Amino acid sequence: MTSLILLALTSSSVFMFPLMTQPLSLGLSIMISTLFMCTLTAMLLSSWYGYILFLIYVGGLLVMFAYVSALSPNVLFSGMGAMVLFSFLSILLTGIFYFYMFTDLSMISYSSMFSESKTLKIYGSQLVSPHTTSILIGLGVILLTNLVVVVKICFYQQAPLRPFSK
Repeated sequence: MTSLILLALTSSSVFMFPLMTQPLSLGLSIMISTLFMCTLTAMLLSSWYGYILFLIYVGGLLVMFAYVSALSPNVLFSGMGAMVLFSFLSILLTGIFYFYMFTDLSMISYSSMFSESKTLKIYGSQLVSPHTTSILIGLGVILLTNLVVVVKICFYQQAPLRPFSK
């Protein structure tokens, strides 16, 4: 039952992404959905995997927050409509998941199925195996390219990052 509630909360927070109009509220919504998703992952797979996933998302959100706070103007948050919609969606999705999709709740006990599998023990080592080295190098090149593009886009004389002239 707890996994159903966490699944409904994660789904409703993901459905809220298009409704966010400000970057900081979108970051908060991503943080909340990450927290729910990592808790669900920790319950079903491994607590260490959920914890590491949460730390990676928080690190990415800190970088995004630094960029947004440096580039965007100060804007006040408006209204509590998103919170009302979030609570309504979470209650609705919990009801749908409980009564419609899963008639037999014994299907939800994934933990025994995952603990019996041998691949969970070597799950982290498969990420850095020699077969996936090209993928990791490609991801590094993509991140480096994005860094160069962001630096070239921000002209120091025209962007909000410019120093104050006296």
